[in-house]
Formats: sequence, C-alpha cells, structure tokens
Amino acid sequence: MTGKLQAHETSVSMVKAPRAELDGGTDMALKVKVSCSSACDLWGKIVKIITQDAAVAKEIVLVSFDDMANETGEFVVKTPFEPGEYTWTAVFPAQEKEGILHEESSAPFSFTVKPHAISITVWDVPSPIAFGDEFKIKVGVRCSAGCNLTGKEVAIHDYEGVKVATGTLGDVPWSGTSALYWAEVELEAPGTEGCYAWEAKFPKPDLELPHEGASYAFAFGTARQPEHVVTVEVLDKATNTPIRHADVILHPYRDHTDERGMARLMVPKGEYELYVSGSDRKTFQTTVKVASDVAVRAELLVAPVVDDSG
Repeated sequence: MTGKLQAHETSVSMVKAPRAELDGGTDMALKVKVSCSSACDLWGKIVKIITQDAAVAKEIVLVSFDDMANETGEFVVKTPFEPGEYTWTAVFPAQEKEGILHEESSAPFSFTVKPHAISITVWDVPSPIAFGDEFKIKVGVRCSAGCNLTGKEVAIHDYEGVKVATGTLGDVPWSGTSALYWAEVELEAPGTEGCYAWEAKFPKPDLELPHEGASYAFAFGTARQPEHVVTVEVLDKATNTPIRHADVILHPYRDHTDERGMARLMVPKGEYELYVSGSDRKTFQTTVKVASDVAVRAELLVAPVVDDSG
C-alpha cells in the first residue's frame, strides 16, 4: 500500500519585474520569489519562465531562503525580436522535497517590446557660408541599445525636402562615446543669400532587430564671398593685458580670441554690429564699417558683482 504524499500550496511573485517597455532582442532582468504555505526551504528547486507561446525561455534554481520565502538570484532573459505586447509567466512546477509535494503555482508578467530608438545629431555646421560654396558637416547616429550601425546611410535633405547628399557611417564610434557612429558629409550651399533649415535623416535600417528611423533639423546662413579681414584685439581695460577665449560676434560672423587676445573674421563689405564679451566682463559693442581691412581694439571692463543676498 502506497501512502499519499503530503502536499503544500505554493505561490509565486516577481521580486524584480521587467520594465514596461524594452528594446527587442535585449536582456530583461528578472528575479522570482516562491513561498510555501508551511514556509518550507525549497533551495535548489527550479522556476521556469514560460513565453506566451508555451516555450521555456529560462530555467533557474532557487538559491536563497529567509525562513519565510525562497528566491532566485537576479537573472536575464532575452526579449523577443518582434515589437508587440507580451505576457510571460514565472512558473514553479510541482516538485517534491523531503517527502512533501509542493504544488505548482505561477505569476504572469507583461511587457512591451519596441523597435530600437535612434537618435541623430549634426555638428560642425559652419555659418555663414559663402553662397554656392562647398562645406562639410558631421552627422552622428546612435541606437538606444548600442547596436553597431557601421555602413548604414544618412541622407541630407534641403529646405524643399530634396535629397542633396548622403554619407556612410564609419566603423569607429566618435571619440569619447561607445556607440555614436558618424559620417562627414560634403554639401553645397544654396546660390542665394539667406537663412536655411535643412534636415539629416536616418531611415529605418535593414538590421536583424527592428529599429526606428530618425531625423534632425539644422540651420545655417549664406552670405556673399568674404572680401576683407576684420582683426579684433581684446584687452582688459584696467591692466591692458590680452583676454583669451573672448567671444567676438560681427553679426552673423563669429570667432573667439587666441592666446594673444586676437580674433580674425573674413567678411564682405558692409556695416556690422560688433559684440565682444568674456567671462565676468561687460559686453563691448560698436558699429564697424568695412570697406577694406579693419582693425578694432576692444577694451573690456570687469562686470560689477551683483549682491543677491537681500
């Protein structure tokens, strides 16, 4: 005659559930708790992660017991590739330990898989540019999951939406980043003077994992060909010493001073407003008429300290 096994009820809960939204094909961190109605130690017994298609995504053992409940360590499971809403289940199958049957229990958990997000940026855009001149910009693209985007194409569209150039992302990320893949793209400025808004676009790439596309708007101005040099010397008015790294704006042209306090701007003939500013300095302003090469001396005063204590 065979005796009937004593049975204990169990319950499963998620100590660490997945984030609500996850990139496809990436690691999902989980941790599971299993409690016995009689507070049994279930160390070494298994927990299964079951997909909504009834496949076993992971099998993990219980590794700790605190006199009340049992837990797995933190573990990872790969998310599905395809975007969509998913409900998986953490299952403690019926298991025997020390002559006691511990009944099956489970806890569902849900998450959404989304395509990998793409961010795109543009830098080193000169402005103004002599109209009709060629110029170069840099375009960087990054995947939210750090995917390798080497060899993928970026496109530049002009203010009318026409594709005017393309570039291919290189195999080495931008210095100081882990996954900002970039390209230098050569462009030709419009043939008329003005301000322009163009767009860098990264279409959805052909990769194993789904990715979104992205775009980034950037602006620049065009002007006549430079004819003359305006040299600006920036000095501390009190000490007559050069001021380094001062901002010099001969609108719309910009530069900053070198170690000698000097800045040089190439501009067409015309009349310009000059603004010179530096850290903790009052802004210097004057009008500059350019009919030939011009030299300007800008003497800056220390800005008064504002007392905010009252």
